Amino acid sequence: MELLESKDLSAWLLNRFGNAGALAGELSVSRQTAHNLITGQTRPNDKHCDKLGIVPAFLVPERGIRQGMQSLDDFLWIRGRNRRKDGAMAGDQSSNAPLSSELGTAMWKGLTSVTHVKAMRVGEIDGVTFEWDEGPPLGKSRSPLLKLEPVGAQFKEVRSTPFVGEPRDCLVVFGWVTNTTGSRKQMPYDLRWKLTLSRKDGAAVWNVNNDAIVGVSSDELGEQIIKRLIEYRDEYEKA
Repeated sequence: MELLESKDLSAWLLNRFGNAGALAGELSVSRQTAHNLITGQTRPNDKHCDKLGIVPAFLVPERGIRQGMQSLDDFLWIRGRNRRKDGAMAGDQSSNAPLSSELGTAMWKGLTSVTHVKAMRVGEIDGVTFEWDEGPPLGKSRSPLLKLEPVGAQFKEVRSTPFVGEPRDCLVVFGWVTNTTGSRKQMPYDLRWKLTLSRKDGAAVWNVNNDAIVGVSSDELGEQIIKRLIEYRDEYEKA
């Protein structure tokens, strides 16, 4: 695959395709999207880069004092892409599944940690204290769980195909927390956030349910998880 720096991408696209129409046909996108790619208003995603035969331009360090250097995040991201393309992760259906790479696994652990810390700083809502269950081996929950009784947000690792292979995908599930003092209401239903990874300005970022939340850091997503848990509890109390 060809390595490009961010500043060289527009010239490379124009030299190869000549206009937005030709690029749109190659990538199966709209002319507007192709125009935005050529002008630098839109970054190419992984599928675009695969079709063009390039490493994402925004992954390659600029020349200068960083010539010959590559960040650890960039190394892990590109390594994961290459391993998937070489078939080392055969059966993995999603190139942006967080747990399919070392970087994604580290980010997932970081997300649970930062959410825990931020919730403890908030302390309580309406007199109800945030509680944290870290999951196995010391916790009681099957996976990390942020509780705001009588509901919680559970951090789950799941397989792309049930019962096959290692966990690849990450979910945050908002729902009722089992306890000995009450029974579950019919509404609201459990809310599931499926998390994926992409790149933005040279950094790995989170997306929720494809486009519900796009391009946020673990710090930002942790705050959104806490916010949504509070909203979910409000909805539960009113049901």
